[in-house]
Amino acid sequence: MDARKAHKASSSSSPSSSSSKRWKYQVFLSFRGEDTRKGFTGHLHAALADTGISVFLDDNQLEKAEFIKTQLEQAIDESMISIIVFSKSYADSSWCLDELVKIMECRERLGHQVIPLFYNVDPSDVRKQTGSFAQAFEKHEAGICEGKHEKEKVQRWRNALTQAADLCGEDLKNFDSGHEAKFIKKILGEVNKQLYSKYQLDIEHLVGITSRVNNVVRMIDIENSGSKDVVRMIGIWGMGGIGKTTLAKAIYNKFEGSFEGRSFLANVREVIANQPITGVVGLQEKLLNDILKSKDPIKVDSVDVGITVIQERLHCKRALVIIDDVDEVQKLKAIARKRDWFGPGSRIIITTRDKHLLEQIGVDGTYMAEEMDEKEALELFSWHAFESGYPNQEYLDLSKRVFRYCRGLPLALRVVGSFLIKRSIAEWESHLEKLERSPDGDIQKILRISFDGLPDHTKREIFLDISCFFIGMDKDYVTQILDGCGFSATIGISVLIERCLVTVSEGNELMMHDLLQDMGREIIRENARGHPEKFSRLWKREDVTNVLSDESGTEEIEGVALDLDLNLDLDLTRFSAQAFTNMKKLRLLDLSNGELTGEFKDFPKNLMWLSWHYFPLESMPDDFPMQPKLVALDLQWSKLKIVWKDCKLHQNLKILNLSYSYELTKSPDFSKLPNLEELILEDCESLSEVHSSIGDLGRLSLVNLEYCRMLRDLPLNFYKSKSIETLLLNGCTSFEKLADGLGDMVSLTTLKADETAIRQIPSSIIKLKKLKVVSLCYVEGSPSTNLLPPSLQSLSSLRELALACWSLTDDAFPKDLSSLISLVHLYLDGNDFCSLPSLSRLSKLHDLSLNKCKNLRAIPDLPTNLEVLRADGCIALEKMPDFSEMSNIRELYLRDLGKITEIPGLDKSLNSMTMIHMGNCTNLTADFRKNIRQGWTSCGYGGIFLSGNDIPDWFHYVHDDDIVYFAVPQSVGRNLKGITLSFVFSSGFSGYRISIKNLTEGTEFDARIMPYNLSYGNGYLWQGQLSNDELKLQDGDKVLIEIITEYDLKEVKVEVKKTGVSLVWDKFMNENMIDYHLCAYERRPYQVNDDDIIHVEDDHDMTKSPDFSKFPNLEKLILKGCKRLYKVHLSIGHLERLSLVNLEGCEMLRDLPLNFYKSKSIETLILNGCWRFRNLADGLGDMVSLTILKADNTAIRKIPSLAGLSKLKVLCLNACRKLLAIPDLPTNLYVLKANDCPKLETIPDFSKMLNMRELYLSDSFKLTEVPGLDKSLNSITRIHMEGCTNLTADFRNSILQGWTSCGYGGIFLSGNDIPDWFHYVHDDDIVYFVVPQSVGRNLKGLTLSFVFSSGFSSYCISIKNMTEGTEFDARIMPYSLSYGTDYLWQGQLSNDKLKLQDGDKVLIEIIEKYNAVKVKKTGVSLVWDKFMNENMIDYHLCAYE
Repeated sequence: MDARKAHKASSSSSPSSSSSKRWKYQVFLSFRGEDTRKGFTGHLHAALADTGISVFLDDNQLEKAEFIKTQLEQAIDESMISIIVFSKSYADSSWCLDELVKIMECRERLGHQVIPLFYNVDPSDVRKQTGSFAQAFEKHEAGICEGKHEKEKVQRWRNALTQAADLCGEDLKNFDSGHEAKFIKKILGEVNKQLYSKYQLDIEHLVGITSRVNNVVRMIDIENSGSKDVVRMIGIWGMGGIGKTTLAKAIYNKFEGSFEGRSFLANVREVIANQPITGVVGLQEKLLNDILKSKDPIKVDSVDVGITVIQERLHCKRALVIIDDVDEVQKLKAIARKRDWFGPGSRIIITTRDKHLLEQIGVDGTYMAEEMDEKEALELFSWHAFESGYPNQEYLDLSKRVFRYCRGLPLALRVVGSFLIKRSIAEWESHLEKLERSPDGDIQKILRISFDGLPDHTKREIFLDISCFFIGMDKDYVTQILDGCGFSATIGISVLIERCLVTVSEGNELMMHDLLQDMGREIIRENARGHPEKFSRLWKREDVTNVLSDESGTEEIEGVALDLDLNLDLDLTRFSAQAFTNMKKLRLLDLSNGELTGEFKDFPKNLMWLSWHYFPLESMPDDFPMQPKLVALDLQWSKLKIVWKDCKLHQNLKILNLSYSYELTKSPDFSKLPNLEELILEDCESLSEVHSSIGDLGRLSLVNLEYCRMLRDLPLNFYKSKSIETLLLNGCTSFEKLADGLGDMVSLTTLKADETAIRQIPSSIIKLKKLKVVSLCYVEGSPSTNLLPPSLQSLSSLRELALACWSLTDDAFPKDLSSLISLVHLYLDGNDFCSLPSLSRLSKLHDLSLNKCKNLRAIPDLPTNLEVLRADGCIALEKMPDFSEMSNIRELYLRDLGKITEIPGLDKSLNSMTMIHMGNCTNLTADFRKNIRQGWTSCGYGGIFLSGNDIPDWFHYVHDDDIVYFAVPQSVGRNLKGITLSFVFSSGFSGYRISIKNLTEGTEFDARIMPYNLSYGNGYLWQGQLSNDELKLQDGDKVLIEIITEYDLKEVKVEVKKTGVSLVWDKFMNENMIDYHLCAYERRPYQVNDDDIIHVEDDHDMTKSPDFSKFPNLEKLILKGCKRLYKVHLSIGHLERLSLVNLEGCEMLRDLPLNFYKSKSIETLILNGCWRFRNLADGLGDMVSLTILKADNTAIRKIPSLAGLSKLKVLCLNACRKLLAIPDLPTNLYVLKANDCPKLETIPDFSKMLNMRELYLSDSFKLTEVPGLDKSLNSITRIHMEGCTNLTADFRNSILQGWTSCGYGGIFLSGNDIPDWFHYVHDDDIVYFVVPQSVGRNLKGLTLSFVFSSGFSSYCISIKNMTEGTEFDARIMPYSLSYGTDYLWQGQLSNDKLKLQDGDKVLIEIIEKYNAVKVKKTGVSLVWDKFMNENMIDYHLCAYE
């Protein structure tokens, strides 16, 4: 592999996510208390706190002391934003000035945000130290002479003031005449914006997806010019739960702009299983509608017709089609049998569990989905168990146990992590022990743990019902049914969602992973011991048909789902109704496509849900028993002509769905359905009559009559309803009139009647005070001139009004449209009016659409809260309102307006805008174009689109191509806020990616921030911005920017003709990355120009390293996670500047070339996780610069002598389970780690290891001693030898009695007794003693020891001096992870810290943090006249208090 390509192929195991510092405070307030404490700053603090912002208030009333100063500096460090309130006497306070210096340092060092506020003080006085600030500095300068301040400190104060004043701040005097309340509100908004921009990088947990996507992308081969016109089919194959669908979705998103159309057919197997007759047809329709985007949805009558339509309509469309979870080749062939069904350049991606299916269809490439490696699995698990990307330190080893058990299966990691979140270590231990009792790799049993952990029986019943019957169904629908079963389903389903047993799709559908579904069904099998007639639920076709054919059903059966195929022998679809006689507890019945014969008098009478799609009879049988508990009756696609001849009372029925019953001519009599809430009669194409009793239903809220094409009207009684909230009449093409009684339907909130024959809206509509949505678009024929009532003023709740394509003229339009005070969305596209009434009073209007109103000459004044205006194609439009007060406008679409010259005042409202589309507005003035381009502030998604072919001359760097190069100049007191980008392109439909390569830092930043653009002709221009908060450019950085066209039509070539960049200094920029599905930021490593680093991670295709002779200046080589790498090029030994070699996770690597060991420059060698690596050559001892050698989890058996490596400080050999001996070591070694080396039996003499600090030899069972260790104890702070059960008594005594280190660390050994030389011992976690008289001796400190049981814990040692009334807490013991029998710890505390005196009564308690480990015995020995080494270096790990 070419080295440069290897370097560029670097990929992270997870997408970019926020790894930023965890802030303790969001805002630090710095102010002069005497000036503003009780006024402005107090009000500002209250405003911030009231909105939930965490604020550190520097209260200058506090008595200043050094520890207070330290706390303040720490608070600044831990704050995201500092607000500095500069007031007249701010500079009088040296404390304020010291704070300011610290704030500016944090800004430079940590990216700390700073907002300066000028409160009744001139910014120039702050910047230049004039006025009151000059007076203050006269005093400070005088203080230098008196010795109070160093001259350098005063200069630092001056510099900090100048830098802060140069920032973009806020000046009260220049804001709204000094109105403080409004000033505070503005500051609050600015703080919220900055906080929002910081948090938005934490995106979804798509862990490990990047490398997998890249592997599939190479197979897709979209960039290769030779394959652009070829249709390719790619298969993604793997077990359930491995992440095939997630990977397919990521690919779908990646190529969002690369095809003419896209379709994601999700859960194909499940869709067809649930709808065996119509499922394939539904998928065909979805495929066609997704790609063609027709105004009228495409419908097909059969699978064969669907195949023909796909061939005819898609053969010229360049499409991306993803067919997810296919299990039968015939189903796949009905959707994508041949490549020539799709246009040139199309890509078809299929996910399946069946590799043979991919071979049958003849795919061009197959990708086997991989399990997660340890790093990826730990990250995914951690997001669910800890809500962060890495395990809490004390849970790390436990988390690794989870990984080993789940074996990298994402679903299992998610389920187990969600169960363990916010649980104690003891609970983790208990749960993992329970998991480990199940067979390895039995995923069903892993998932069963979550089921068993549900809090009660009803939630388990809900889970089993969903797993058998309700996957893919609407959550609210299922909730109503299960509530009817007495299951309290609202809370029950919420618990299932929390436990990751059920998910809810964007369409509110209940979803469940296949493995979880299989688990639920397996539980039912187990409970019935495999006898289907005793199953509580029957769902499998074979089992159902057997039980019904044999009439062997029992009382245990609560639910039946019959999945029949009409292509089978019809005899197999007919059963006797008597087969249900013994199913007395039957609650749930799905008989789709089935037929029952015989009498129904003994049919179960406790049904809550009856779904009988393709019901075969013309009416319900007369002897069908009354169902007093029935909640939902679903008879879609039935042959019903009438529903009941003699309707029985269905007291509990809430939902009646008779959709697609094409022969149904009239609705049922509703008088026996008193509690009906939802009536759904969609596409009952013969329905011409709705029974008048519908008006008597007191609970009816939804009436769906869409596409009932024969329906002309509704009974007058219908309009008496006081409960109906939603009425849907879309597609009722014969429906002519809404009665005047419409105004009496006082609960109506939604009325949709698109594509009807309605000519007039009754005037009584104005009585509907609750009406929120009215949609009457695309009427057939010419409407009445009195379409709308003359006044709409009383429709005070109306939020959405859609009257598109009505050919409305000025006379037909109500003049008081502005009285609709709640209106949010107004759609008037395609009408004939020339003018509109004023809309300025519509204060809540956010979205106004006037596209293709070709006679419209002027747009009136608009409400200042409007966010989106669409008026594309209004060719007569010549006058726009003044936009100077439109402070909320975000998006403006005004394409093809040839008469418009400007938009007055738009330059005043640019701060809120994210998008302006004015392509083909060819008469815009030069001044208008300049004003909006120079005033643009929005960063991220959006930008400005104009006609034009040149970059303005105020751009700093311009190039006649799709690339531009520049070096960031020195800031010299300025602050680089970001960059403005612009490029000129030719016509076409395209998506663009902006690549920003920092050649100095070796990073590449990709920004997908430009919307797709459809344009024709030559010369279009886009301008947008990127914030330096994202780019992170610094002085001197060399930057290459490239505009990459991701998609263009084959017949219309898109070309980027010119690219420009302007650097933005000291100007506020608004970050706008709200539309995450449309745009994205991605950061990744990039090749460094001077070839001093090669950094490649997780390249699973790399088998050999590059030839290093091409990289003579290489300093760092990182080939991490390259699992297939087995050979390192021998030229590595000639690299004279190479200092770091990291080969971690190169699992195939067995050795290194002998030439490697000749290196005199390598300082760090990392081989962790190279578990096939066997041999370190004898030449290792000649690598004289080696400082760190890490070889954990390798197959090394022996190591050559290291005694000559005088610079070696750290040697790690953990989990080298074949290691037999450790050779002579250099005397300067600091740390040796060789835990879990069970075959280790020889270790060198330590008598001269006078620099050794830490020794880790846990679980080295064969060791009896460490020779000479007692001679080197003075330097050692930590010894771990737990699990070394064969140590001699003499060795144990020599290290325990010779221990001198105080503070953090200690000795860990196996054992259950305190040595007999301890003065005070107690069988508990406490010990009490009285300090004896010293009598000429000097008490140096205490030796402490305690015995504890196995576990993972943190300890605090509490020393209470009962005589002095003081308590001393010492956190000096490292976290301990141990299993098996008892363990012993020994450490020391110096009396320099304890300050014990003769006669003091002392109580010592060992406090365990998690209550997970029992302390069994505690001992204390007093140390007299003995030297003790204080060791409190690791302050982040330990503390005294």
